[in-house]
Amino acid sequence: METPPRLKIERTSSIEEEPRTLTFDQLRYAREAALYVLSTKTMEEAIEIFTEGLKPVLSKRDNMDSDDDAQMLDCVEVEHLNLPFLERDIISAPF
Repeated sequence: METPPRLKIERTSSIEEEPRTLTFDQLRYAREAALYVLSTKTMEEAIEIFTEGLKPVLSKRDNMDSDDDAQMLDCVEVEHLNLPFLERDIISAPF
């Protein structure tokens, strides 16, 4: 009686699915480019450049209503929330 051949399972490490990390030079270049945009553009233009291609995030309301309505948060609305964790140096903030 012949046994069926074993199936070979091809596995890949989960690390292969993770996004690549920027090198130090790439990170420095990104910071320099961000500084250039911030120093040569208006705040509105800079926000448009930095958020180009991003999609809005849906967030549940803080209250526990049962109506399941979602609220869209606009980056301008978030800017006016005056949250303490947003008051750090934007140049040294991690990407």
